[in-house]
Amino acid sequence: MNIAIKISIAILFFGLLLITLYWFIPYNERTADSKYDMSKEEILLPKYNKNIYKEIPEVKEYIEDLNILFKSGKSILELNDNELDNYGIEAQKIVLENKEFTKDSKQGEKLLHNDMMRILPVIVSSLSKAEQEKCKSDMCYQAEKYNFVTNTTTVAIVNVDAKKVLSVKRYINMQPDISLRLKYIAQAIALHAPEVKEKLGTKPSKKDMSMANVRGNLKDSPCENAKHLCVAPTFTDHKNEKALWAIVDLTDLKLAAAKWAGLGKTTTPACISERTLQNRHIMETYCQKNTRLKKNNWDIQYRLTGSDGLEVIDASYKGKPVLKSAKIVDWHVSYQEKGAEALDTTSPTYFDGRIVEYNIGENGEYLFGYNDAMGCPMFSTSVVLPFNAPQVKELLSKDGFMLTQDYRNPKWPMACNYRYENRFEFYDDGSFRVVGVNKGRGCGENAIYRPVMRIDMDISEEENFYSYVNNSEWKAWMVEGHEKVKDNIKHAYKIVSANDETKGYYIEPNYGQHGDNSRGDNANIYLTEYKEDEGSKDLLTLGSCCNLDDDGMNRYIDKEVSTLNKNLILWYVPRIRNDAKEGSEYCWADTVVGELGNLEVKIWPCSVGPKFIPMDQ
Repeated sequence: MNIAIKISIAILFFGLLLITLYWFIPYNERTADSKYDMSKEEILLPKYNKNIYKEIPEVKEYIEDLNILFKSGKSILELNDNELDNYGIEAQKIVLENKEFTKDSKQGEKLLHNDMMRILPVIVSSLSKAEQEKCKSDMCYQAEKYNFVTNTTTVAIVNVDAKKVLSVKRYINMQPDISLRLKYIAQAIALHAPEVKEKLGTKPSKKDMSMANVRGNLKDSPCENAKHLCVAPTFTDHKNEKALWAIVDLTDLKLAAAKWAGLGKTTTPACISERTLQNRHIMETYCQKNTRLKKNNWDIQYRLTGSDGLEVIDASYKGKPVLKSAKIVDWHVSYQEKGAEALDTTSPTYFDGRIVEYNIGENGEYLFGYNDAMGCPMFSTSVVLPFNAPQVKELLSKDGFMLTQDYRNPKWPMACNYRYENRFEFYDDGSFRVVGVNKGRGCGENAIYRPVMRIDMDISEEENFYSYVNNSEWKAWMVEGHEKVKDNIKHAYKIVSANDETKGYYIEPNYGQHGDNSRGDNANIYLTEYKEDEGSKDLLTLGSCCNLDDDGMNRYIDKEVSTLNKNLILWYVPRIRNDAKEGSEYCWADTVVGELGNLEVKIWPCSVGPKFIPMDQ
């Protein structure tokens, strides 16, 4: 045996020994030195004067443009032509000449800082029915601007061919997706922040950073109170299982704070390659028009929305109307940590486009996180995008079919990347189920997920809603309101026609009875009267990611408004806790070494959502 063969055998032996030690030594022992200790949670407050950021080229140019703008007597900063196509350039000219669109840019004679945020081709879910007709043949665009002083987003629909603004809507205390220019500014501030460099131990680069356009906020701070616009670019340290969130205040153009957060164990930080999204096909086929599906006595239409995921509309069963609309408008994501006493709550936060929120509780604990929106690939700056076109599949139970859409971050299943599935199950007996599936991985092993489901039934124009109480009787809801869904009641609610209360649907919450390893919905349910501005078109970010007492619909609740004989909207919000403990993983994903010695992605999904069952079946 020559020396080369002996060396090869020795390398193979020691390699197998190391792999054996890694996999069979208990997890807590082998990671004692590297695993991030959550008890040492650290909040890093800025210790340098914010003026240092004014010399960053991107910030300096932005401030200079604002000064020139205000000296000219204007206060709406336009998007640069490099962010727009030719129609977008024309749409910006049209909308900036519209008095309704620009009227909140002044307070008396005082100019208020406004930025144009996005101008993009309109998609069908953003239009009223009247606008849909006008935009069938004409080129229409959606324009958005943000008022930094009043924290108001203004959205206009522009018919470029007719050179006319079709509608203007204002959303108070709601924030839009940020412009590319502001995203680059947030990245530049994070890269130049001395605190970030010190904590990372090296000068960061743009390739090390993710999620610079994701909105987030902090409770009891200007961010939670929506006074400042903030994002939180993130630097991931896979070796030590933690991530540094650099919270950037885009109102004051500075670093507001930074914090370490644990990621959870992972086998490899390597990015798993994915196939390229067929963006243009998805946009043209599923975002810019409705698609019809007829199957198993069901006749439905569906579309991908700008920010509200997959939406089913105008669904009927055996010719009878069932649904006007059903969709998952948001995923609220929060993480529980310690160290609240060190939080700087004077500024709000964004995390790679997500707005980051902090909710301070007792015993030094707090919640932080953001709201995930799911949007069309070429329209939305949401980071959770459709991976492929909607799919129609047979149910495993063989008694119906599902319409499903896979949304994911491009780098999933790496840490701080997310994957969601929007699923609608249609059964052969006329039942249907709205399902949200979380496939991990997220930014840590202590997450709380809350998908916000909006359901508009089509039983009749006048409906009534009941809950089953005392295991014996049905009680009508008289006014708008909400409650915690009761445990283990098969038909906990029903929605019926006010003209014939034998016609309607029972609502069956998920308690884990569907054979998908679900641990239940643990949901809140809300009832409101239909209003066009409350979700009939795409919604901006709805509510707080981290205030567990407010799922977002509280703003719509008016306990003086009767819900008897009304067109009603149901909001259903499950609450899920993830689990990364070996053997009990839930809402989790990881890259592991498979049976054949190759890396593979393993998923432990969590599925939630109610089932609607016809009362006459």
